[in-house]
Amino acid sequence: MTGPGIYLANTVAMWTALVPGARILPGHLEAERPRSTRVVLRDRAAAPALNSRLATLAPDRILQVEDVFGVLYPPPGSRSTRMPVMDRPISPGISNKSDLSVKADLSVKAVDTPAELEFAERIMVDGFPLPAHQPLVPGRTLPPHVLTTPGFRVWRSGEGAAAYTFDDGAAVGLYWLATLPEHRSKGLARRLLTTAIAAHPDRVFTLVATPEGRPLYESLGFTEVATATWHTRPPKNQPVLRNAG
Repeated sequence: MTGPGIYLANTVAMWTALVPGARILPGHLEAERPRSTRVVLRDRAAAPALNSRLATLAPDRILQVEDVFGVLYPPPGSRSTRMPVMDRPISPGISNKSDLSVKADLSVKAVDTPAELEFAERIMVDGFPLPAHQPLVPGRTLPPHVLTTPGFRVWRSGEGAAAYTFDDGAAVGLYWLATLPEHRSKGLARRLLTTAIAAHPDRVFTLVATPEGRPLYESLGFTEVATATWHTRPPKNQPVLRNAG
């Protein structure tokens, strides 16, 4: 599979598993969260019908629309951001040798308790940041069921970096890799990502990169396969929020 197909399959499966009641509709996915609605265009041929729906969808919530084909019109009142979709082919042998400057006690781990999940959730919400989830309500961004839902793994690197991955059986998607400002430039994100890759040696990895994260991903073998356009529209009479999540 080439182009954005690997990423699209993974993110649709991930949102379906993350959000109870998420709906796979003809050509797109809709997932409603307490403060936001996520829409993912799955089929470019569905763009005309979805354009009409977006004009009136979720007026009381933040609306975030993900378009990897670049064919949707921005919903009225939205702000648009373009970011690369990047894949990394199966390539065993990743090591952490380049991360020896990180203190030995700042190890990477897959979290497995509600308290650890809340800690990692806070790093992602504050480090990315994700304004739609601030102030943090524990469990609203990453509900406790991710600890037991097949495919999900939430990772923490020391006290300052966190992310989660989702394995759909064919590829692993990396989501919300974030480092708190006071912990940046210490190699924590690199250590987390190399550990996650090493945990899935038989999987392609896929993600959407921010400008800040792109150099790290390129250094670990990720290449751009598409450019995604994200349209973020606030609720009525509220200012635009980016990175709604």
